[in-house]
Amino acid sequence: MHELTGCLRIRPALNEAERSHLADLAASAGTLRGTPTGRGDRDVPFARLAWEPCPRGCCLTWDPAAEKASMMLPSLRFLIDHLLRDGAKGEGSPQLAGFTFDHVLDGVVIGAGRVVEVDANRMSERTLTRSCPLVVPSLGRRRPLPANVVELRPRRA
Repeated sequence: MHELTGCLRIRPALNEAERSHLADLAASAGTLRGTPTGRGDRDVPFARLAWEPCPRGCCLTWDPAAEKASMMLPSLRFLIDHLLRDGAKGEGSPQLAGFTFDHVLDGVVIGAGRVVEVDANRMSERTLTRSCPLVVPSLGRRRPLPANVVELRPRRA
């Protein structure tokens, strides 16, 4: 299991209808392509919803047990473009009665080798580069000691 850090803030907070819809979608066995706004849209990923709103609806976190980390950005793009932002695809849909379509997301989620960043609903993702397993922290030295040298006492002691 990968540990993730951070959350995405939502302004204004999600209302009860929006939180309930997202919870139902996350609990279902269906993918985002099976939703009313996702059907027939090739840009919608075959992914389950793993973004979870907090009980107050003021932030989203990622549930790494629900979906692969590679789906973080595509499913977030679906949420913002279909359900949350002004002008979202779901605006006017009878299945989404109670949605306000006025939300702005900001924040960073880091983990599972990824950094997902959102600034005023603009999303980006970076993949973290893993360090070589042979690299050992240098403890402030500019270069490692030769293999035939054993450090008995740090020089600054």
